[in-house]
Amino acid sequence: MDEFGLIQTYFAGSRAAKEGHGLGHKQAIGIGDDAAVLAPLPQGQQLVVTTDSLVENQHYFSDVNPEALGHKALAVSLSDLAAMGARPWAFTLNLHLRSIRKPWLEAFSSGINTLALKHGIALVGGDTVRVQAEEAVVVTAMGLVPLGQALLRKGLEPGDELWVSGSLGDGAWALEHQPLAAKLLWPEPRLALGQALCEQQLAHAAIDVSDGLASELGHLLQQSSAHRQGLALVAHVQFESLRQCLGPELQGAVSQGRLSLEQACLCAARSGDEYELLFAAPVSARPSLRALSEQLDLRLTSIGRVEQSQMDQTQLNKQQVHWYGLDGKELLLSQEVLAGFNHFQEPQREKA
Repeated sequence: MDEFGLIQTYFAGSRAAKEGHGLGHKQAIGIGDDAAVLAPLPQGQQLVVTTDSLVENQHYFSDVNPEALGHKALAVSLSDLAAMGARPWAFTLNLHLRSIRKPWLEAFSSGINTLALKHGIALVGGDTVRVQAEEAVVVTAMGLVPLGQALLRKGLEPGDELWVSGSLGDGAWALEHQPLAAKLLWPEPRLALGQALCEQQLAHAAIDVSDGLASELGHLLQQSSAHRQGLALVAHVQFESLRQCLGPELQGAVSQGRLSLEQACLCAARSGDEYELLFAAPVSARPSLRALSEQLDLRLTSIGRVEQSQMDQTQLNKQQVHWYGLDGKELLLSQEVLAGFNHFQEPQREKA
């Protein structure tokens, strides 16, 4: 089988390559030409574009379940769309493979096509390349948001509450202790939540938790502080609140005595591979967020607050997040302790 046979057999003939919002017009053209021609953008909508790469031995190992890899390859990009409040539109897929392995491709394509159909996003093209070393999967996803209403990282306001969706900590715990955990292999992008936050204008800023809660919160603070022309913002996060959103694997480790509750909260604070949404909202939005949580059947937890610092950005210590232990006292945590995923760190094999 050559490159064209691979594309036709596993991708071009799939429902994901024939259906989806981006191909929902009689003049739209998907896989088969030099480039795709998408449906016209609905009036008043902007295009949101994101790209993610999963590289063998850096983001996954060769014995990973290929169906789960297909799911995750698309899910991580959909999570970026969710953080912007975007509705999925279309995506492209690049595969860098050492060889054509039919059973692997069957499972991989099933994983990515199933998730694409679930969210109505059309597969409209991509590329396949033979490589000698590490394999890689690259997804570029496109979504739509109402003009000028995309959720951004720079919108934090003093007095905002910090919220997180779902549960935290199981990503890091699974990477070290249980690499087959569903949280690590089958993340669920919070698209419905992101769209609701955008459409109902409930959030001032948002980001997806891919590299770690502490890391992502730092990005929100840095970009929002820069946007405020030197007036720095700081965040206060309570472990007592974080304990309310510990993942089931972490809760199990605490109940078995493998971790203390404070250690579990620290794991949740630094854990990446979560693909939950961290967002900031005014206190007045709290009733609406509680109602939205019930409507989506998705836990939303307030974990802290945002304040304006008395110092300007040039005077402020790099530690813009203040963490408080279960006793309410401030913890002195180094950036190294809270470090999330480092894309240039030497990879380590997960423990079985």
